[in-house]
Amino acid sequence: MGKGSTDTDQIKGFSLGMLVGVSFVFLIIGFAGGTFTGPTVKEVLGLSNPKDNLQASADAGLESQNSEAGDASLFMPMAGVFSPDKERFYAEVGEFLVAIRHQGRTRYLQLTVQLVGHDEDYMETVETDVPAIRNGLSIFFTQQEFSALTTLEGREALRLITLGEVNKIIGATPEKRVADVFFTEYITQ
Repeated sequence: MGKGSTDTDQIKGFSLGMLVGVSFVFLIIGFAGGTFTGPTVKEVLGLSNPKDNLQASADAGLESQNSEAGDASLFMPMAGVFSPDKERFYAEVGEFLVAIRHQGRTRYLQLTVQLVGHDEDYMETVETDVPAIRNGLSIFFTQQEFSALTTLEGREALRLITLGEVNKIIGATPEKRVADVFFTEYITQ
């Protein structure tokens, strides 16, 4: 009986050693995979350059929207928005107060959005779509990087991306679309 318990102890010791060894190998593989494929510590903590992130997302968003719609004009402001020979019609989307997580804290973006177009009938139909536009923009604004929104460049990039989002939400065409978006009030806190 003494020999049988020794064999059992050796098997238990071998099993425990094998379990520890295999666990260590998987830990190393997981660490290496995360190191080479995961985001950097700065990105996870939100410390990377926010202007580059917003501009890159603006460029990527415009490129993907252009490829989907097939026409870049839907997502850029119309030329001559303030030309004296063009009439302008406005639709108010309203005020937004958006909570955005930034470096472990809640920050706020408050803005009022106005849409401008040149076709009175079309802008009246846009006004009927305001609830859908508000819903889409509420979701869109909460996904933004707060630190990029505090700069003038970030604000302008957000305005251009918002124009594309609005035209995408309402199913605009090159002939019938919102010409531009204005932030008539813009506060970050």
